[in-house]
Amino acid sequence: MTMPDTKSGRERKGRNKRRQLESHLNRRELDAAEEPPEPTLDEVDSEYLTETDELDR
Repeated sequence: MTMPDTKSGRERKGRNKRRQLESHLNRRELDAAEEPPEPTLDEVDSEYLTETDELDR
């Protein structure tokens, strides 16, 4: 037998999901390297191409 869908149940589920997401993001941030990686040539090229494409419109 399942529990009926109630507003308080939905709110509790939302809070649990938010807490889980925040915990996941905090863990990811702690595991990340102190310095961001240097951009590669490919990333720089793609950013430049995207900007010029937007200007052409």
